[in-house]
Amino acid sequence: MGIHMHQMTGDTAFRTRGLTKVYGSGAAAVHALRGVDIDIPKGEMVVLLGPSGSGKSTLLNILGGLDDATDGTAQFFDHDLTAMRERELTLYRREHVGFVFQFYNLMPSLTAKENVELVTEIADDPMDAAEALARVGLKERINHFPAQLSGGEQQRVAIARAVAKQPTVMFCDEPTGALDSATGRSVLNVLQSVNQDLGTTVMIVTHAAATAAMADRVIHFADGGVREVIRNTTKLTADEIEW
Repeated sequence: MGIHMHQMTGDTAFRTRGLTKVYGSGAAAVHALRGVDIDIPKGEMVVLLGPSGSGKSTLLNILGGLDDATDGTAQFFDHDLTAMRERELTLYRREHVGFVFQFYNLMPSLTAKENVELVTEIADDPMDAAEALARVGLKERINHFPAQLSGGEQQRVAIARAVAKQPTVMFCDEPTGALDSATGRSVLNVLQSVNQDLGTTVMIVTHAAATAAMADRVIHFADGGVREVIRNTTKLTADEIEW
């Protein structure tokens, strides 16, 4: 079963009902998610806020096909992620998902362009690596190695690598966590432009509360559950955020 673009119908990118994740069992069991019900409309920029251990990264990993749920359902458009086998999840990640983590996970022996090409070689309909790097403002740096780039530039290479797949959705886990505020702002600027220019659904896990002002929708997590969902009627740009 391939999950191809033409089979994706509807305006809801993700819908979860009763989504539960328990690690371990018995007295040592950790309830990472306790019955989460959320809807993420296609094309939105969504920020997940909450303290460490509140469940937001676990949710991201389940929606991204990196982890499985203990109970409940998670749907991607009209596909049930919770019913997929490993092979189907691999295909889903390859065709639809771009990941950006706190640490850039670049190959030190490869140039920026070569790091992006690692993904474009296996993607269905990739963007040219040089174009993806130009989109994140690194046109002049494509032949530089990670060691020759600042932290913010390395993170932008990681974003270009994710964007080059032309994913339906991008998951970003603490993408500014290792960066100072000015550099973090430039990275958020890039994510905002990916969301607006390419229509990519972008989900950002962070504990930087200021980031929430950029989002269409802010999901507050506490103790494995959704405490509240706030929709922003007006969004700020990354440059307008008060850190």
